[in-house]
Amino acid sequence: MPKSAIPEDEPARILARVPLFAAVDRVTLAKLAVHFERVRFGPGEVVFEEGDPGDAFYVVLHGAFSDYVGSPDAGDTRLATRGPGATFGDIALLSNRPRSTTVRADGAAEALRLERGRFLGLVAEEPAVALAIAATLSERVWLANVRGVGTVGAPPSEPLAGDRRRRRATADLTPESRPGPSLARPLGGGLAGLILVATWVSPPPAGLDPAGWRALGTLGAMVPMLALELLPEGILALMTIAAWTLGGVVPGRTGLAGFATPSWLLVVAVLAFGSVLASTGLLYRLALGIVGRVRGGFGGQATALALTGVVLGPAVPNATGRVAFLAPALGELIEALGYAPGSRPAAGLALAALMGFGQMGAVFLTSSTTAVLAHAVLPADARAAAGWVGWAVAAAPANALLLTGMLVAIVWLYRPRPGERPAGGIRPGVLALQRALLGRPSRAEWLCLATGAGLVLGFATQPLHGVDPAWLAVLALGALAAGGLVKADTLRGVNWSFALFFGMLASLSEVLAVTGVDRWLAGLVESATGGLAGAPVAFVAGLAVLGVLASLILRWQAAAPLLTIAAAPVAAAAGLSPLLVAIVATIACNGFLVPYQSTTYLALYQGTGGRLFDHRLARPAALAYGAASLLALCASVPVWRWIGLL
Repeated sequence: MPKSAIPEDEPARILARVPLFAAVDRVTLAKLAVHFERVRFGPGEVVFEEGDPGDAFYVVLHGAFSDYVGSPDAGDTRLATRGPGATFGDIALLSNRPRSTTVRADGAAEALRLERGRFLGLVAEEPAVALAIAATLSERVWLANVRGVGTVGAPPSEPLAGDRRRRRATADLTPESRPGPSLARPLGGGLAGLILVATWVSPPPAGLDPAGWRALGTLGAMVPMLALELLPEGILALMTIAAWTLGGVVPGRTGLAGFATPSWLLVVAVLAFGSVLASTGLLYRLALGIVGRVRGGFGGQATALALTGVVLGPAVPNATGRVAFLAPALGELIEALGYAPGSRPAAGLALAALMGFGQMGAVFLTSSTTAVLAHAVLPADARAAAGWVGWAVAAAPANALLLTGMLVAIVWLYRPRPGERPAGGIRPGVLALQRALLGRPSRAEWLCLATGAGLVLGFATQPLHGVDPAWLAVLALGALAAGGLVKADTLRGVNWSFALFFGMLASLSEVLAVTGVDRWLAGLVESATGGLAGAPVAFVAGLAVLGVLASLILRWQAAAPLLTIAAAPVAAAAGLSPLLVAIVATIACNGFLVPYQSTTYLALYQGTGGRLFDHRLARPAALAYGAASLLALCASVPVWRWIGLL
């Protein structure tokens, strides 16, 4: 094959001018670019022949390619010639028919090749691409009719084996494909109703008032609803508040108290801020730049991915949202590093990203909405004494040990074996193409970067100025709005279902306090851990085990605050600050041993289409997380004692 003589940045300029991609934003195009293969052809070399299966799409980079019908022996007919920037092969991809022409290179030529599965995936994910394709095909049909040139007809061919595998893999991720979907909903709903009715008509246990028993009944009814995802979280939250109010458990203002707290306002503001940040492409640019420049092989790449997530955490506090945004791009990043999807190293890098972007949700108070919620349900005096900086200082020992332990475990468990090492290491040409397509940082990216840095600085200096983090987040959102980055669509993009669920959980501490459930639960926890009073390490270990057990029943977002409510009053007997209870609960309840436990794990698995790893490959990391979190929490006790939290 002749060597290419076109400039390094020419492929990016050509791709950006392709009409098919005119409506695609630069971030999406940069993500897709990793799947283009640069191929070169000699004079007269055949790209594909008439009747071949339509397995790829091409963009001309250099030289020219011509379409022919007929055979060279019998005399073929040239239909069209395509130069740089032109595309060919897309009609066969969309119609699932064999190639209608033969394409040959007129001279030394070069093209970018995109495999069929990636092409169809782009069409499915980006409606703008589908519209562009429709316009392109309409123009080609019109030209064909005007010139009197038809296409070679053929009955639709059977889907390729690879397409069938992809469709099965995608179907496996949908709720409709899970075993017994017709029984799960009625059984789960029936169980929830049975729990609710039983607690409403039966006498309460000793030490608990009827109102408290009914409050617990509503929480018990939530368990199967959350575990089976029978209702959206927001609807379930509103129904729970309605049950509290109509059932006479608490007045309506108590059930809605969580929506009037700075914590709820903080969550809404930072969710909107994170939505703006993700839409600019800044997160993808940062991840691409860090991974592309890192040294140290597999271990360095895993560390870079994890630390990127930790650093971005304070400004994008929804851990599930961070993972969901990164997941579609992660496959492209890992393939650009040369690791095959489904291999152990690919799984290891994906799980390293999960550690930084998802599991390290307790590093800072705003690293996850669950941390904000656990902080919000602390006793008022403990909450007032521990702001953003106080949380960061208290959480630092356990999180540093946890992240270090998990990175060591991932490198050991998933390190490339001789046959799994990337043949050529990082593919610099692909990364350079992606960076060129992204172009220079836009005004929106610079504004987001400056505002995000200012927001984190404001959080860190709270002891000096005394402004609540909620108002800092609102001011940051206002700055983005003044810069034209917050629009009606931005607010519609906020996860309002989770915001409603958060408000209900924030109200829960007051509901349980009014009904006396918090004191009753504290008594149960004290009886279970009473022998551990005065032994902080044993108490922390017992609390962590309770967190793991609770997360097997309830999602992280609900289990962590409930455990905080129940254990905070008992912490004093063991000599612990209530703040430590919130941190232990936030870390311990965030496991992913069973997939349904963790929304962050599910966001990563489903966002990557199950291509990078399966549950079997992820299980060793899940076990390692359970062990590492327990050891990290227990090993932090001496440090907590030294800084005065014990």
